[in-house]
Amino acid sequence: MSTARSPFPLRLRAGVRPTTATPRPPVRVWAALVALVCLLAFPTGAAAQSAGAPADAVPLVAGGDTVFSDAGLSCTVVANLAIGDDRFGLLPGACTEGFPHWYADPQLTVPIGPTTGSTYPTHGLFAYENPAVPVEQTPNCGGAPLTSVGDPTVGQAVTRGGTTTGCHSGTVTALNVTINFGGGVVVSGLIETNLCMEPGDRNGPLTSGTTLLGIPVGGSGNCSSGGTTYYQPVAQVLAEYGATLV
Repeated sequence: MSTARSPFPLRLRAGVRPTTATPRPPVRVWAALVALVCLLAFPTGAAAQSAGAPADAVPLVAGGDTVFSDAGLSCTVVANLAIGDDRFGLLPGACTEGFPHWYADPQLTVPIGPTTGSTYPTHGLFAYENPAVPVEQTPNCGGAPLTSVGDPTVGQAVTRGGTTTGCHSGTVTALNVTINFGGGVVVSGLIETNLCMEPGDRNGPLTSGTTLLGIPVGGSGNCSSGGTTYYQPVAQVLAEYGATLV
């Protein structure tokens, strides 16, 4: 069987230039899997605002924080990246379709910058163009900063965070998985885990200790009966962009 690839090529703005990555062979195909768009992106009206903050305070933006778009979505920053002297936020690809502009607050009064690259449904980038918004390191679920990017192995212990259900731990159950999302969208080379996810979690990055492993893409099940969640390997994405962790 030939390798299935997503029909959505990487689209770029603001001078981001990826290199060509070698596709990985799939190990199996899952049909009619529902993408976690409802977990990755939410209307900004549902977002809570921190109480007691000074009126002139500018939010810090770290990996795992929520950013807000002029398309009416709120999404979790998987990680903050450096490409040369520029800084970018990495998001799930469900958030960056249409190349929206991003803000640090739900009222859209603190601009961050535009989407500069998008590959649906796996990943996208936005640029930090507002010098008043500090760009922070990415913490893991325990609060320690992520210091490296790695390739997972089957059986490896992993963790993800979520705004609804908090931190959950599990293991990598398969690599090089191919998912058929329907509508002609087929993605290969994904990480499969036994981690659960619930609506409202906004789906944080896949980590192991202080190593960043993956970007959330899709899944099934829930945290009561168990679930399966899939991730785009982040090392491959950083290689495409020539990026490093902030």
